[in-house]
Amino acid sequence: MSQLQSKLDELTRLSESDYETNKTVTIFQYFDKIYTLTYSTSNFQTLIDALLQKEYAKLCYPILKRIHTDVFLTEHRWHISYYLIHSLWNYTDKSNAICTAVVDAQLVPMLIYNLNHENYLRNFSSNDAIKKLFDMIVSILHNIAQVPELVNHLRQHQCLEALNRLIPIVGSHNIFLRGISYLTLAYIIREDERIYLTNSNESIPYLVDLLSRAVTNHERRSNGLETRELCKGLSKLSVADNNKHKISAEGKLLDSLLNMLEQHTNTQEQISACILIWSLAFDPNVRKVYHDHKRLNEILHNIAQTASNDELRRSASGCLCTLMGGPKPPASKASPTEKTDRNVMISYNHDNKQLSKQIKEHLVADGYNVWIDLEKMHGNLLDAMSDAIENSSIFLMCYTEKYKDSPSCRLECEYAYQRKKHIVPLLFQPNYKPDGWLGIIVGTRVYVNFAKKPFETAYSETLSELQALNTRTEKKPTISPPNKPAPPPPEPPRSAPTQTAAATAVANETLASRTSPPPNTLVHLMSQFRMDKASEPMPISVTTLEKMSLKDTQHLLGEHGLDKFLPMFVDIDGPKLLKLFEIKHKAPQCYYMLIKEKLDQMPQEAKDRSHISTFNTPKSTTTAPTMAQFLQLMLALDKLADRCAFK
Repeated sequence: MSQLQSKLDELTRLSESDYETNKTVTIFQYFDKIYTLTYSTSNFQTLIDALLQKEYAKLCYPILKRIHTDVFLTEHRWHISYYLIHSLWNYTDKSNAICTAVVDAQLVPMLIYNLNHENYLRNFSSNDAIKKLFDMIVSILHNIAQVPELVNHLRQHQCLEALNRLIPIVGSHNIFLRGISYLTLAYIIREDERIYLTNSNESIPYLVDLLSRAVTNHERRSNGLETRELCKGLSKLSVADNNKHKISAEGKLLDSLLNMLEQHTNTQEQISACILIWSLAFDPNVRKVYHDHKRLNEILHNIAQTASNDELRRSASGCLCTLMGGPKPPASKASPTEKTDRNVMISYNHDNKQLSKQIKEHLVADGYNVWIDLEKMHGNLLDAMSDAIENSSIFLMCYTEKYKDSPSCRLECEYAYQRKKHIVPLLFQPNYKPDGWLGIIVGTRVYVNFAKKPFETAYSETLSELQALNTRTEKKPTISPPNKPAPPPPEPPRSAPTQTAAATAVANETLASRTSPPPNTLVHLMSQFRMDKASEPMPISVTTLEKMSLKDTQHLLGEHGLDKFLPMFVDIDGPKLLKLFEIKHKAPQCYYMLIKEKLDQMPQEAKDRSHISTFNTPKSTTTAPTMAQFLQLMLALDKLADRCAFK
């Protein structure tokens, strides 16, 4: 390690005339070799800290810029390229900070340039040096892609397109490269881009096959790919609900996962297997198959009861809970803790523990009771989680891409949604736009951007939102049933024939179904039908909607007969309206429930001013929306949605 600082200084002092000499070869050979010498020793973190402090990635930039357009032009160029890129592969594999440094140093465009090099692609199958170059570059991209904050950088430099072009050329010539390319794509693509992995229906079977080979290898690898990284890649793909069945349908998968769970030498491998099973179990068909698998359940129960590792025990418990259909609401409404509007649960991914803890401390100082698993969830973690949600009125959702990927976070969030808690989204990741299940939950809710704003500003907005929720709840009146006697039952016509007992039962059942509809019947029915369009007005383009301000959107809603409901849409601009219609398209049941919830929350005086009821119903009898109000709102929104060129 004594030589490290002198080598970093030597690299700093290199002149342009040295860039393609043996001197530079020797320097990068040293940085490649020292990784092997210090890895798994106490000196390794010292090495990483020194590379970050001296900005090793930035020192690589001028040299790689000089030679990257043709790394095979001379022997010196190739040797420098090899040791430089190989060292970056090693360091990015072990440090997210080095991944960020590589991105900040603008090395990614030069790496991707080589993946797109026509001559290299043309000669790939016959040139081992090109194969090695591509192995190293894609491995670096794979390491970077696992840092969610860096994914947009890869996308901006056409990493997705480069890999999609590379995979067919690789074919069967390089199993490692094809596998690592699929895994990298898994971290880069969005849910609406699954075509990049399913065009040939080969990606998921290919990765599952590699996993099945790895679990039977004594090194727990297949062609250089570890069981854990293969399982993590499949877990990332399984976050998309459309992929869950495709992954679970692979015959070799479950045997491989059972193998990973039953080995007791690698806890991280067991955790990765649990996470994949847990994620897949959110699909009801997969859940039934896994729930009925006796051996799987026995293994999970054993791990949940005996594992010494907290994360492993929690993951196994989460699998079992989800296989049973998720947390069960309490049998009675009684709660051991007094439920008030100042009870808050904070749901977060552990990568954001410090910021979540900071929010918790501020809320406690402002008089809120806060549940967060930093300190409260001991013993049975899932019971503690469900109790925390039951005893809270407000659910703070601290979301990032990793939050979306986490089955634990999904279990918490969906249970809070099911229990109709006030969900307040807090964005923790810059430029992140949620899709899939999380996009539906966030929907058109107003979120607080902790990723972009100073903490005090974002916290102040959060506090204002909580206070607004409290105010709305306090103003909600309690309605007593009308003090009127029930009308006597109608007498049957004297001329009617006597009914049989069976016919009477059917009639009574029909009458009951008409007078006492199950909860959310109206919402369900609205999600099942679509009104025929009488005409085809001029469509509104997505581009137009995306540019619309709050004022423009209010005007548009008014033009479509929604002026009486504008208080519901006071914070909706064009992009948010577009998101609302996207939810309608992808999850109509959720969409109609969301609209009904917003209508329920609209102030009574606003509903009264709408004058939309033509039945002389006393206004003071209820604060719930009438059938006529709900239908008028939905028909007007449907007509507007039909005008939007959204698919």
